[in-house]
Amino acid sequence: MARPTVVPRPQERAFGPHELFFSTTDRKGIIRSGNQVFVRVSAHPLEALLGAPHNIIRHPDMPRAVFQLLWSYLDQGKPFAGFVKNMAADGCYYWVMALVVPIDGGYLSVRLKPSSAFFPVVRDLYTELLTIERAAGDGGGAWRAGMAAATARLVEAIGSLGFASYDEFMRIALAAELSGHRDAQRAFAASGHEPEGVTADLAPTLASCGAVEHGLDDLFSRVDGLLATIKQLGTAATYVLGLAGDIHLISLNALVGSCRLERGGEGLSVVTEDLARLSQECTDNVNAMAVQLRELSGSLGETAFSVTAAKLQIEMTSCFIRELSHERLAEPDATADARLRGDLRTLTESLMASTAHLIAALPRAQAPIPRLIRLQHELETDLRRLSSVHLIGAIQAVGIPEAGMFRELLDRIVGQLQRSTGELEQLAEGVASLRQHLPVFERTALDARRATESFRTVALRAA
Repeated sequence: MARPTVVPRPQERAFGPHELFFSTTDRKGIIRSGNQVFVRVSAHPLEALLGAPHNIIRHPDMPRAVFQLLWSYLDQGKPFAGFVKNMAADGCYYWVMALVVPIDGGYLSVRLKPSSAFFPVVRDLYTELLTIERAAGDGGGAWRAGMAAATARLVEAIGSLGFASYDEFMRIALAAELSGHRDAQRAFAASGHEPEGVTADLAPTLASCGAVEHGLDDLFSRVDGLLATIKQLGTAATYVLGLAGDIHLISLNALVGSCRLERGGEGLSVVTEDLARLSQECTDNVNAMAVQLRELSGSLGETAFSVTAAKLQIEMTSCFIRELSHERLAEPDATADARLRGDLRTLTESLMASTAHLIAALPRAQAPIPRLIRLQHELETDLRRLSSVHLIGAIQAVGIPEAGMFRELLDRIVGQLQRSTGELEQLAEGVASLRQHLPVFERTALDARRATESFRTVALRAA
């Protein structure tokens, strides 16, 4: 039987910025479960949601390109975070920041109300993407061309916002949204709305959940620092790559120029050959550093995202334990209780997977640091030697009237070296900071992992 057509309405479905909700689906997107906040906000009875495709809540204002991006992540077994506009059963809309992670046999989606500065920017961007898709039409393969054009615009817009990739954007956006949610939770509690208690059999589970929350709070408080360091390293790496290329080009031009000198060119040729050799060594070192920095940034980003995902999941689990207890007290039902306990197992196992990703990413983040420090020292040595060669060349060029162009090129190299000092110091500071703080971060993560394992034992016993 076909579902009735829902007509979109310009009214928003209300839910609190302190609230969280989730749903699970199989691999084809068929809804397997969801909590009461999801039922209330979507305005669908639970019976209508279970067994329905997840696009039962899809809003026609959502660009296809965003869902294509989501599925490209999930098909690779990767988590995805993004802003989504959904439609309730009454046609009203509601916006969420959704974290979607693979679970056994399907996917878990945890949603919260968006409140960060990213949200209005993305909302306007989605309107633009939808216009691009609709302009292409649906006939034949036109919709594919429209989706491809919208995807290209999405990538361009992410870049114009200062992000190297959607990966980087979603990590920072999810962390910003979770920070806003935690502020809303604190304000909600301060207003006198204390969380409800739980039944005696679930009290140990909630207490154990709180221990995990405490450990992940500590880690999450460090995420902004990690994300800032990634940005700092990326900026410095881009500059240093450009520096190496510029010095190498200037050195080659100086070599060519010295060969054209009729008098005294032999001595300057030796100098410029040294310049060319040293500039090539600089280029090789910088290219090797770029590889290590990309590896480091990727692992740091993965670490930061895993912390944020785990923090959101443990907060969702805490809320759900209270909901499970409330459901049991309000209307005891053996079938419903079995489903709810199954959801608790799903949330717990998904949390375990996120903390496992976190622990796995940390050694990968630390591995490039010793190599980066070595390459950094080698680059600094090469740059000092370049400065010395410049001085020798400048002395030799004094008595050669035709060497004006040569002297100008040498001065340009020194200018580049002087301008590089700050960026190289910034790069060194970033790497040194990571070397100092990542071991502390790892110890805290291992403590949180142990607390999670303890929680899993208690939660599965309750489930």
